[in-house]
Amino acid sequence: MKSGHSVNRTLAAALKRQAQRTGENTVSVRGSRLMLATVTAAPGAGLVEVDGDMEVRRLTSYTTPTVGDLVVLADFGDGNWAVLGKLAT
Repeated sequence: MKSGHSVNRTLAAALKRQAQRTGENTVSVRGSRLMLATVTAAPGAGLVEVDGDMEVRRLTSYTTPTVGDLVVLADFGDGNWAVLGKLAT
C-alpha cells in the first residue's frame, strides 16, 4: 500500500503533465512565436512558399519576394501565419 505522501506526489505529477499538455494545445496559452524560414517559391497574390511546404501570406511591405530570401515568419498562435519581411544578409 502506498503512503499518503506517495499518492500526493503521483497525483501532483499527473496534474502537472496534464496542465502542460493542455497549455501546449491551447492557443491562448501557447501564444505567438517568430521563426526564420527560407522562401522556396513566390506564387504571387500576396503569398510566398517557405521551406518548401507551406504557403504564407506576406506583408505588403515585403514587395519583392525572391527564392532564397531568409525571412521572419510569425505564427500568431491562432492558426494564422505571416511573413513579416526579409532579413539583411
